[in-house]
Amino acid sequence: MLDIELTGFLSQQHLPDSYRQLIKDWFAPLTEAIKTHHKSAKLPLIVGINGAQGSGKSTLAACLKFLLEQQYQLTTASLSLDDFYFTRAERQQLAKAVHPLLATRGVPGTHDISLARKTLTDLQQGYLPVWLPRFDKASDDRLPAEFAECITEPVDIIILEGWCLGSEAEAETTLSRPINELESSEDKEGRWRRYVNKQLALTYPNLFDLIDVWIMLKAPSFDCVFDWRMEQETKLRQRHTQQGHIMDEKKLARFIQFYQRITEQTLKQLPAKVHYLFELDSHRQIIKLTSTPPTLSSMTQTQWLIFTDMDGSLLDHHNYHFDEAVPTLSALEEHKVPVIPVTSKTQAEVELLRDSLHNPHPFIVENGAAVFIPKGYFPQQPADTTEKDGYWVKEFVAPRARWQSLIEQVRPHYSDQFKTFADAGIDGIIAMTGLNVHAAARAARRQYGEPVSWHGNGNLKHQFIEELTTAGAHILEGGRFLHVSGDCDKGRALRWLEQVYQNADADKQMHSLAIGDSQNDRAMLEQADHALLIRSPVHPLPDVCRSSNLTISTHTGPKGWAEGVNLILDATLHPDSPKQPRGNHG
Repeated sequence: MLDIELTGFLSQQHLPDSYRQLIKDWFAPLTEAIKTHHKSAKLPLIVGINGAQGSGKSTLAACLKFLLEQQYQLTTASLSLDDFYFTRAERQQLAKAVHPLLATRGVPGTHDISLARKTLTDLQQGYLPVWLPRFDKASDDRLPAEFAECITEPVDIIILEGWCLGSEAEAETTLSRPINELESSEDKEGRWRRYVNKQLALTYPNLFDLIDVWIMLKAPSFDCVFDWRMEQETKLRQRHTQQGHIMDEKKLARFIQFYQRITEQTLKQLPAKVHYLFELDSHRQIIKLTSTPPTLSSMTQTQWLIFTDMDGSLLDHHNYHFDEAVPTLSALEEHKVPVIPVTSKTQAEVELLRDSLHNPHPFIVENGAAVFIPKGYFPQQPADTTEKDGYWVKEFVAPRARWQSLIEQVRPHYSDQFKTFADAGIDGIIAMTGLNVHAAARAARRQYGEPVSWHGNGNLKHQFIEELTTAGAHILEGGRFLHVSGDCDKGRALRWLEQVYQNADADKQMHSLAIGDSQNDRAMLEQADHALLIRSPVHPLPDVCRSSNLTISTHTGPKGWAEGVNLILDATLHPDSPKQPRGNHG
């Protein structure tokens, strides 16, 4: 039952009092249905409104926002597809590069779909603040950034309205015949309409797929659009003193021909696919409602997990700095995306790095030998872990002494070909790594394996590895050292920890990104949903088998790390983004 006062809304929207009854009869029940859909959704609900020009979709969007907020206290953001038109300057560039008719706003291909999709997904995922652009039809241009609306609080409902929302591309064969004077005289070769159709087929579905609830205000035919659109121009003329881009009847008659083909196609195709179909008469009065309420699937929020190698990836190979990754690390922490160190380093080394990185998340040490989870990080202690020094620890291999023993067994065959960390001592580790005395002491505190610096014959190195492998050890070759340990690798540890995250939050879908620069990163690079290879200044890229969801950085070290992370997360959250990786996939 509607129990709020409508007078203020009607006055603000310059609506006649007769619209009050329209709200009570048709739109108040629709609002209640949307509220019900929202209760079953786990993310903010996106409502899409389609309607031909002048059909009243903007007014309906404003009405729904008012009712949702005042009647049900649901926070609502309302957007128009029109607000995502390219700027005049951008459309002029399109006109020069593709076809002169693209200078005119309106048709698919003149919207910034990447920006629209990013805005909606950021609102839905709660990546705040979100700025809502606004387009001024009187000046035929997007308003400056200072006029954008800033959303700083989470929203419950997102409303998007647009004349071509949900429209589908036509078969190529139907495009050859012009349907009006504009197409026959100004698009004789059909280049413009083919470009528009191609954009509708390739990029717009990425936006339409976000919509949960579909509403259509169906005009009786395209013939009504001129009269309805003329009313809009009259209102614009009354509100604006600068009228350079407000159209008279002659200009409008040409302008609506831009919309005719897609509008007529949409009037045929879309009614059977929407959830709430309002059929209008020539006076825009609702004569019928057909409703097929959506069965909303349980919407699952994606949780990114970033598993990263340290030396040569997040840390510069030469000086161990990570300054160029700091802005990206801060953004990830703000958006609650865990960055999980996965390294050949020891627990003591990683703890110091985590302090520098302000990183409170779990970490994986010694090439996957053990996972350290801060006690209390998850609601319950994960199975098969032991409590140790304030951590829940999952160990995959035997202690260090086991692997030192195997090395001693084969040592007589290789005399002075190698030196272990145990051989080197603190001074030797300083010489091999360039670390200061404190850092070298932390590197020496290994628990699950033994690093080996090979400085002898390369052929003998392969034999050394084979002998240790036969004895039961597993050897990983990193950027600097051979790591002798048990049957563990970074990929196995990644899988285990990802499952722990999933068990702790079953409502989210885990999505993993592994980042590395050397051969000992291969296992996790192959295992994760996405892989980022960081170029190294001293050795070639690791040889990975995967070809999908694989990105290679342009830069080395932390600069390449930040470049790749930003690229991948933007491209996967917004698949139509112009930042999507191109030409650098394996």
